[in-house]
Amino acid sequence: MKKTLLSLALMAATSGAAASENFNGRLTGMSGAGLVTAGYADGVLANPSMGAAFGEKDDVALVINAGGVGSDKDELVDAMDELVDYVDYLDSITNVQDLNQDMADTLIDRIRAVEDKGIHVNAGASVVLAIPNEVLSLAFIAKARAQLGVVTLIDQDDYALIENAVDSPFDTEDLNSSVLGKGALIREYGLALSKRFGTADGEQWLVGVTPKRVTVETIVYNATISEYDEDDFDAEDYTLENSATSFDAGITYISGNLRYGLVVKDAISHDFAAIDGDTLSIKPLTTTAIGYSKGWLKAEAALDLNAVPAFGLAGDVQILRAGLEVSPLSWLQLRLGLQQDLENTLEDTYSAGIGLSPFDTINLDVAAVTGQDNTVGGAVQLGLRF
Repeated sequence: MKKTLLSLALMAATSGAAASENFNGRLTGMSGAGLVTAGYADGVLANPSMGAAFGEKDDVALVINAGGVGSDKDELVDAMDELVDYVDYLDSITNVQDLNQDMADTLIDRIRAVEDKGIHVNAGASVVLAIPNEVLSLAFIAKARAQLGVVTLIDQDDYALIENAVDSPFDTEDLNSSVLGKGALIREYGLALSKRFGTADGEQWLVGVTPKRVTVETIVYNATISEYDEDDFDAEDYTLENSATSFDAGITYISGNLRYGLVVKDAISHDFAAIDGDTLSIKPLTTTAIGYSKGWLKAEAALDLNAVPAFGLAGDVQILRAGLEVSPLSWLQLRLGLQQDLENTLEDTYSAGIGLSPFDTINLDVAAVTGQDNTVGGAVQLGLRF
């Protein structure tokens, strides 16, 4: 039974791969602040109207993104690894000898080390094929995101059970303490339609909409310490899948070097059932952004105007993001960003990224994320221009 909470969490995260985050080598480098300053193939993930933000030399683009971030503020991963290793050891030895006091003390210490602790993991992946056009820009989008919260549920009676078993046969299956994993895998397939309108003063309005099909697989896994098996995590007994139709919409106003945007994501509310009777609610999220873009410098701040529930994290999230990009060379981009959850469900994070775009035909962008309470992550993008 050599299983760890980390492998359980990553299994769910990489199954197709996070709350409302678009993990993207470019956007993540600015902590997700790219609603009005990102490119036509990147920004369309965060704001459908950005599909129309292309230049005269821009053509068809294909971008592939992947990334994730996890928080282990209680250092549960290491503590749980030690616990399950010791339970494995007891399973192998107590069938030939009784539980002694040293074994009991060690087991109790390792259970206490994981008591009232938790971790969460967010991850995402996407593919975008963007086709800019003055008549109507198109972008085909396939996106997946996952969020998972894991907590330990320690039964206080287990301590007495272990003490009373000293100098007697002991079966780890008698322990009632357990691990609860709760989250969701959300897959989206959509077509972003966007259009640019100019004014006599040289100002521009970009409007866009992304009709999409959404498939949600809710995950609720609860197993005792002795039964915990990551291979069962995505079994039918613990998952429930449903689909629905929704859309995202966005508008961007460009005046000189300044940009303003308003985006509504998941405009149609849907509730998706989980096997434990709980409900994952996908609610409309409205975000506003202001940005500056001129030559080698881009800067942006974006704020969610409302909070939305985070299934598996026992709370709502409402994010403030800010990011900066500088291009000291035409083929080199450097990025910094910060993100804060106004609801204090997620930890504050900071990001840094680098982008390489030689000959303006291929780009490789990498971002790293760090934050409070042992929060770490990253994202990568590979892009091609045809």
